Amino acid sequence: MRLKALTILSIWPLLCICQNQKLSVIVDAETREPIEFVDVYNARDNTFTNADGAFFFISALDSVKAYKVGYEKLETTFQKVKDTIFLTPSTYKLNEVVLTNTKTLWDKVRDSIPKNYLFSPFKERFFLRCLLRKNGEVIRIQDIEGKLSRKTLLYRGGMDASKDDFSFEISNMRKIGIEKDENDVYFTFFSLSELLFETIRLNATGDGFTLTEKEFENENKAKVFFQSDSTLVGLNTSGHYIINESDRAIEAFVMKSERDLDNYFKNGPIRSRTIGIEQLANFTKSEKWDKYFITSSKIVYTVEITHTKKTFRDIYTSEYILKTFDNNESFPFKENSNKKKDIFKLRHKYDPEFWQAQNRLLLTEEMKSFVEKIGDQKSQFRLRSNMKR
Repeated sequence: MRLKALTILSIWPLLCICQNQKLSVIVDAETREPIEFVDVYNARDNTFTNADGAFFFISALDSVKAYKVGYEKLETTFQKVKDTIFLTPSTYKLNEVVLTNTKTLWDKVRDSIPKNYLFSPFKERFFLRCLLRKNGEVIRIQDIEGKLSRKTLLYRGGMDASKDDFSFEISNMRKIGIEKDENDVYFTFFSLSELLFETIRLNATGDGFTLTEKEFENENKAKVFFQSDSTLVGLNTSGHYIINESDRAIEAFVMKSERDLDNYFKNGPIRSRTIGIEQLANFTKSEKWDKYFITSSKIVYTVEITHTKKTFRDIYTSEYILKTFDNNESFPFKENSNKKKDIFKLRHKYDPEFWQAQNRLLLTEEMKSFVEKIGDQKSQFRLRSNMKR
């Protein structure tokens, strides 16, 4: 069982003859910490780093570029790429400005919104990873590759939002993990439509927030920090936007919110409440379309679960990583999935050849450890999987 599971979930790509290939780790040049969501690409191919900063890049071209908003871009070749790559953070100017209200921030982007973003239907390809931890340990992994059709990228005044604004064509999927734990708790994932709505909730300012702006020294960009103040009882929210001063577009959004609110959801004897939310979104401008697209996003929900008749307190952390590419391109599309259903309950045939060859997003060391233990867990818990073992 264990050897089969390891083979099924193996993320290492099949080696391709006559192509350049490199497995490396990208870290911050100052902190030496791994950097997640670094785009590694050239004119033909692309991938990105996982939470360990690791990536595997394959291309017939020799050029390699690595970039993440807030860091200096690296341009090199396969021959020069080292096992560890150091990206240098962009530096700030000395001056710091405290913004008096949120209008100061949104004035920077409001007038340029129609020019910078698409408000009409378009299609793109996507890669989605869903991860569930219980009390700090991984208990589910699910990866989905496919196509996505959107009614619009963002919403503005006068536009109605609906879960039907998104359609999905799943091409490949693999999933394995615990369905219910020893306390008969089933943790519900977002649906695909719910997840897409979460990725576009980018306004974390308003009354009760303090905003501070810093400009970058070597780029025409500004970083706007936001922090909730003491008037928001039970809620501590902080984060930042990175705004391109040239076209006044948002290039990145990072938010972390800690909650201590008595807003329990009751499902029979089970009680649950959200105690933390983390969100990240990176926008990339397409040279072809001269528009920005949300090309990578990450959402992490931390949920406390208790029971009225049992004495346990479990902390579940659900993590969703979404990467899009081929934005606004023309390709065949046929919806084949239930966009309103719990993602972990979706069904799709497993294709081992695809997953052995894909290099979009590597498994982290933490995930590999989960795969190694999955055989022992089968005897203790009910597992759900689309893979034959």
